[in-house]
Amino acid sequence: MVLIARAGSQFAFACVAACAVSLAIGMLPATSRASAKLNWMGREWRVTNGPMAGVAPGRASNVQVDSNGYLHLRITKKHGAVTAAELFSNDRMGFGTYQWEIQGAVDKMDPHAVLGLFPYGPQDGIGRDGENEIDIEFSKWANTLCGGACNGDFTVYPSTGHFSTGATEDDFALNLGRVDLVTARMTWSATRITETVMSGLQPLGTAQNVLHTWTFAPPDYLVRIPQRPVPVGMNLWCFQNKVATSQAVVVRSFQYVAPAANVR
Repeated sequence: MVLIARAGSQFAFACVAACAVSLAIGMLPATSRASAKLNWMGREWRVTNGPMAGVAPGRASNVQVDSNGYLHLRITKKHGAVTAAELFSNDRMGFGTYQWEIQGAVDKMDPHAVLGLFPYGPQDGIGRDGENEIDIEFSKWANTLCGGACNGDFTVYPSTGHFSTGATEDDFALNLGRVDLVTARMTWSATRITETVMSGLQPLGTAQNVLHTWTFAPPDYLVRIPQRPVPVGMNLWCFQNKVATSQAVVVRSFQYVAPAANVR
């Protein structure tokens, strides 16, 4: 196994086995990026307006909330220029359950498009890039993931001070058929992380129509699992090259349940 750099949701380390190849992408620190503010789901979010992960800058107008309260993320291609979408929560969330309800054909996006859903510490200076990040990502990664066969991944980056440990990743193939509603769930504790993708909109406390799930419970959990509360990010961005056509995903809801009321 070889470790090389990849930006999952940001700049990070990915494990490369026979079924996964990843390439390097840089990113400016959070303090270098301009941002706008957005209120959504009872939280305040910072919307990136400038440099971000990938080869297309963030544009605040690519992040909008409609009259139903749904969050729209877009990669917009207009007159040859391509811009992407990204936002981070102002507050920090830690152990607990995170759930996103997604509308869109995330299994059929442009090969260079990436949808990332992720707690991310470096946004607030909690560790460095490649630490304190937990990802649910939908992407074909320029047809490099699993030799072009996979279009999704779960990735966990280590806690502060353990950058050299690298990430642990689970790659998978997702086929939604005619369905365009997906529930993505992450349950994070000090000792383990479980990530699940389900078809349709599944309430917390249920686990139906599971498309893929993975539990990461390493013996050295203090090293390999982030241990501090961090901001939550969402982005729709371009990996390696700009997309051929505009892309769009709708996040119908985001929920976070703290451990005291944790639902599995």
